[in-house]
Amino acid sequence: MDEPFSKNLLMQLVSAWSESEVRKIIDSDPLLANEKNWKPYGGYESNFNTINNQAKNSVAALAEKPINSIDALLLKECKLRGIAPESKQAPKAMKEAIEVFFGLQSGDFSDLANKERRNLAGNIQIIAEGEKKRPSVIIADKGEGQHPDDFEDTFLSLHRGNKNKILFVQGKYNMGGSGVLPNCGEYNYQLILSRKTPELLKKGQQDKWGFTLVRLHLATSTEYKNSWYEYFVGDDGQIISFAGESLSILPENESLESGTYIKLYNYYLPNPSQITLDLWRELNRVLHYPVLPITLHETRKFKGHSPSKILVGNRIRILKNDSQSIEDNCPPIIPIIAELGKFGKRTIEVTVFKEGTVKDEFASAGESIFFTINGQTHAAIGRSFLRTKANLHYLSDYMLVHIDCTDVDTNIREKIFMPSRDRMRDTEISKEIEFILAEELSRHEGLKQLNQYRREQQITKNPKDVKFLEGVVSKLIKKNRTILHYLGVGGNIKDTNEAGITDRKEFEGKRIPTYFKIIGPERKQMPINAYSRVVFETDASNDYFSRETDRGTLIVYPDVMKSYHLWNGKITVKIIPSKTARVGAVRKIIALLTRPYNDPLSVEFEIEYLPEAEPETLPPHVPKPPKRKDYKLPEPILVYKNKRTGSRTWDDIKKEDGTTWDGTDIAKVVPSGNGAGVDVFINMDADVLRNFLRQQKVTDQRRDFIKRSWETAVFLNSMVIYNDLAKTERGEMVSDIMKSVSKIILDLMCNDTFLKELEKGD
Repeated sequence: MDEPFSKNLLMQLVSAWSESEVRKIIDSDPLLANEKNWKPYGGYESNFNTINNQAKNSVAALAEKPINSIDALLLKECKLRGIAPESKQAPKAMKEAIEVFFGLQSGDFSDLANKERRNLAGNIQIIAEGEKKRPSVIIADKGEGQHPDDFEDTFLSLHRGNKNKILFVQGKYNMGGSGVLPNCGEYNYQLILSRKTPELLKKGQQDKWGFTLVRLHLATSTEYKNSWYEYFVGDDGQIISFAGESLSILPENESLESGTYIKLYNYYLPNPSQITLDLWRELNRVLHYPVLPITLHETRKFKGHSPSKILVGNRIRILKNDSQSIEDNCPPIIPIIAELGKFGKRTIEVTVFKEGTVKDEFASAGESIFFTINGQTHAAIGRSFLRTKANLHYLSDYMLVHIDCTDVDTNIREKIFMPSRDRMRDTEISKEIEFILAEELSRHEGLKQLNQYRREQQITKNPKDVKFLEGVVSKLIKKNRTILHYLGVGGNIKDTNEAGITDRKEFEGKRIPTYFKIIGPERKQMPINAYSRVVFETDASNDYFSRETDRGTLIVYPDVMKSYHLWNGKITVKIIPSKTARVGAVRKIIALLTRPYNDPLSVEFEIEYLPEAEPETLPPHVPKPPKRKDYKLPEPILVYKNKRTGSRTWDDIKKEDGTTWDGTDIAKVVPSGNGAGVDVFINMDADVLRNFLRQQKVTDQRRDFIKRSWETAVFLNSMVIYNDLAKTERGEMVSDIMKSVSKIILDLMCNDTFLKELEKGD
């Protein structure tokens, strides 16, 4: 194919706004229409499962493209300096490479001026064009690029491991870039165009642009079990190419001198509105802390939108750009430093947003806890974890948790994270990590206090309802003490916040602490098979362990510290027995609180080791009820369609999908945050109740009786179901189950004819 014809074909494909236009080009071009000019992607026809079994989320799959672009930019800068990427002279980590090649200290571009940041972001661009519902998405970068001779070993290969020995790039598996293909319209078209940076051409290598088109070959006969992906080549079996030159194919008439241009036709986006809004927001989650900024361009005609926007990742948004969204009296990042199982010592970064913040602005129902490597999310856990395991229900919708796993041992990372980079494997290692994470979040004083404060803002206590239900339950347990076990309210459960409204006074700490001392006796006792929490007092501000500059840390010698966190002048430390601990021995411990520009502050204390603590055992039988009441019922919160004095409305109660209650909802049981306590929301305007009352034609007195019967039945059924499901971590299913249970409740409790028939027996 002659070069003018090659360039003309490329520009047709670049200009095509949709896959239907691409198909017309294929059908009208004899070379593209020739089936012999298509080769299987990766070199083999059984590639369908490899490509289709990657990231199930189209945004996560798309994020692999700018990640590859970052790698390409770093490799370009490395090679331009004459450094072999696999050599000992090359950077050992991505942040080091950013610092060396771009002069950004610690790989952080957050302090760049807007103009400098925008110029840097111009190296990688994500562009939307074409249809509003299914736009074509372009990813263009000014990285090293690839020569046409190398396409089949780079862009079009699978499982080659081209970057395995390069420590400062993200790509490892050599297949992440293909994960977008299943999301590219009906025919899965992807255009790949690239020109190697002229300064990096090998001796004697011609300076050329190369391009190919990828598509899905549908298996239409019984000869093949699966379809496969394939790419276009010329009659000679080689990648189509033409002479290297500047191409004006970027927005605002900008030219692409060299690098890579990839176009995904009719790409599926869950929120296909302007990409400077929804896609920008979603990519900020997937690329939580990218080492380089990225430009998003919207070329489709939407009213009242910015045509371009810089993507910086949620972490920089939290620290720099959107600080006004952070909860008052909270640092942008609340750090918890903990030994996170096989992940080793990690900083658990917690951010709490104001209730006025858009609910899914920074996190979502399925992504609230982010595990990242080099700033890219490799796994996420949803809000249900924060509600049920961390016991932070009232904070869960406005929390983001981030854990950087970049320097976790490679073997451990491979055992935990899937190559698709969107979830963790369900293993003993991941379960241990989740258990520790839940414990550390649930034990943080500041988070517990804020959760309780949000709870007090959301619920309205009605002493009459509590008193009424306690009267009903007390009569029931006189005949059957086991009911307490079914309800899960035995064991002297008390509401730790009965005294009054949570006090949220602002703590004014100092930037650099001036003192550090232990609270309580200087000798702590600890069983050799347990752990102890030691609390220190200081005047350091809450962000002392998380801020970007003048940061401090806590060191304990010997290293028996499993976790620590700072909140309002108190540092809480989890201490475990040393490996040589013996009963009766006393061990001296030294704690150092480091200070920038000053000597560290130190405290000495002792640990006395006690015999092993006996594990808690359940009594072999249900004990007789004591004379005094030893239980406290959870809070019943009555919810109505419209506002009443001292009550909640449907609009106040959120479902798991973020919508508000309606007549179909019956009940909701959530952890209150007070130890084992829960709150029970009961819909007093549910369709089932209203329909029953309309059918009965009852007196006001009878109507009140039915409503009390409804309240009691829904409360007790919800509690019993929740208590059973919570043991299997499925407590959130109560809402759906109660929709079924409610359909027969009133007919059983308030149907006199039915009850009389039961009394007759046979």
